[in-house]
Amino acid sequence: MRSAKEQARATELRRTRLRRAQLAAEFADRTLEPNDPLRAGSAVPLAVSLYREAAYWALLANTEGRSLPSFSEALAAAPLTAAGARLDEQEIAAARSALAGKNFFDSADDRPEVQERDAELSQRYVHALIDGDAAAQDHVSSVLLQRYLRSGITLLLLLVGLYAAKVGLERAIRGPDLALNKPWIASSKAFECHPKTNECGGTTTSIFFHTQEEDSPWVEYDLGSVQKVARVHVVNREDCCGERATPLVIEVSEDHQKWRELAKRTESFRETELKFPETSARWVRLRVAKRTAMHLSGVSIHGR
Repeated sequence: MRSAKEQARATELRRTRLRRAQLAAEFADRTLEPNDPLRAGSAVPLAVSLYREAAYWALLANTEGRSLPSFSEALAAAPLTAAGARLDEQEIAAARSALAGKNFFDSADDRPEVQERDAELSQRYVHALIDGDAAAQDHVSSVLLQRYLRSGITLLLLLVGLYAAKVGLERAIRGPDLALNKPWIASSKAFECHPKTNECGGTTTSIFFHTQEEDSPWVEYDLGSVQKVARVHVVNREDCCGERATPLVIEVSEDHQKWRELAKRTESFRETELKFPETSARWVRLRVAKRTAMHLSGVSIHGR
């Protein structure tokens, strides 16, 4: 990873140089195989010169300097094997000689068969050199991508852990849900709701009950016995009509006859927790103090 970081510091410069090498090689390829014959004669010496330029940029892509101290030395030291170039050692030596041991005038003065041989060997050699550089760049990018992915996964796991800790802390603070699996009843029923399948009255929604439109609709829980209660957590309907849940009143009773109002929410909400001094109650009622239809997605009751 340390090596990849060091290489990545000049990644953009190397990519620019590598693109120049690819462009010079592409022009050389087109020169060797033109769509139309050139009127001025053979362009093979020009192709070798273009491959020479491509080799220069490919070699420069592996350095951070502005130029190569010695083109011939850099070419001789290039990490290019016979297998990588699909050339034998003798052909590699001939390609390096054509690229670094000659200039344009030397190539132009060579016999046609020598020009053709130099062009072919230079083409194969330079493309192998460029492909090797491109593979190295891809490796650096791959290592960096793996690092970013690992960092991202680590961050995601950390966030998940923090969220789980937050949820666990909230649950610990609230205590157990006294309403869990306890019977409840609503003041009326306009539709049959199926929260497990997110459907109520033919509409996709997570609400678990829906009253008719009436004065002060309510939903009421029987805790089974007198319990200590101190807060009620409420999740409003999310798909629409959240304003119907306010003003929301929390009332409790020990005998189902006398009711005491403990908390009230007048502002619209998506999710809210109504707190009040710990009190004894068996029945807990959530009531909307106006004429409306009442529907909620979730209710939990806690003792602290």
